[in-house]
Amino acid sequence: MTQDCSPRNDSTGGTPRPATSSDARPSASSDASPDTARPFLDWLAAQRTQDGVLLLGDARPFFHDESAYTAHHGDDPAPFDAGQGLAALLRATGADMSAPALEIGCGFGYLSLGLAKENPFPLLLLTDTSPGFLRILGDRLDAHGVAWRADGNAAATPGMPISGMAGSGTPGPGTVRLGILSGDAMQEIPDASLSCIAMRATLHHVADVDAFLAQAARVLRPGGHLVFEEPCREALLLMGVLVAQMPELAAARGVEVTPRQLELIDLFRRMVEFYCRQDIDKSTAEDKHLFHPVEIAARCRAHGFDTVVYANTTLASLKYLHGESPLPPTFFHDTTRAYIGEVCRMPELVPLFDATIAASCAYIDDCSRGGRGPHYISVFDARRG
Repeated sequence: MTQDCSPRNDSTGGTPRPATSSDARPSASSDASPDTARPFLDWLAAQRTQDGVLLLGDARPFFHDESAYTAHHGDDPAPFDAGQGLAALLRATGADMSAPALEIGCGFGYLSLGLAKENPFPLLLLTDTSPGFLRILGDRLDAHGVAWRADGNAAATPGMPISGMAGSGTPGPGTVRLGILSGDAMQEIPDASLSCIAMRATLHHVADVDAFLAQAARVLRPGGHLVFEEPCREALLLMGVLVAQMPELAAARGVEVTPRQLELIDLFRRMVEFYCRQDIDKSTAEDKHLFHPVEIAARCRAHGFDTVVYANTTLASLKYLHGESPLPPTFFHDTTRAYIGEVCRMPELVPLFDATIAASCAYIDDCSRGGRGPHYISVFDARRG
């Protein structure tokens, strides 16, 4: 591997960057200048709409049924925390929020709901390639009283009253819009027109990560933030190694392994290998990549971003904390067990996990005491220079 000897402004761990007198800028609530948002609003005004959704790119359904996926993953007891955590991070770093913001890969709205409710921007555009997900998100926004339909009025005035929300007689939060767009198709967005690009579990869906980062750097204003939460390779690779050892460990302990369990073990092993490898064509796959946080920060730096990494931290936790989340002593054990059984929907492997690799996971937790443990999911705050 070639060592990167360029100057490094990236950091891992620690608290958000403090705002200084030279870089702190007012948020949209104090300086929502129409001129700041105008290039982006003018671009939106030229776009077609369908059923209130802006048609900014090609539609593509999600790999899984959107309703079933939402039913499995969307039962969140605190549906606003992730978006409000992102807004809190931006405020803590003195981010300029006077221009519009874009969420890419909004899905059913895990990040979108809180961001729309908190919305410190003159306009917040929530996008996905899946019309099914946008319908689901539109219904969820309706249920929480957030207006979003373009209906031929895409370039609504920043700070416009939003019907259906408390105090709609006075200027409400910035405008919210939904649109069909992918992270691979931002070429038409005007230069330096956004304050923020937000994503949650989206980067690993993007086919050409470097091309995406180049486009993100182009459309963000100087000092603008690309903020995203992303699963990381280190913990998933460890999980793949451990799961692959299940049959051998089970045989040594006299534990029966069923044909179905062997099938799932092989599937899990091949899944992790596919995500980790960077020498194969992944263009037709839904989930494509896993990166180490240092690699993500280096790629961001190559495109002019200074990046802070919050290891094993979620956007939701940043609503309550000013830095990395404290880790429970059984973090890796619990995360691995839940990832196998719930995220990957392989509950048949959970009893085998308990009988074979639970002790190895506990050992990893013991080795991680006082530190951050293997990177499983992290928040990246990449600020354009």
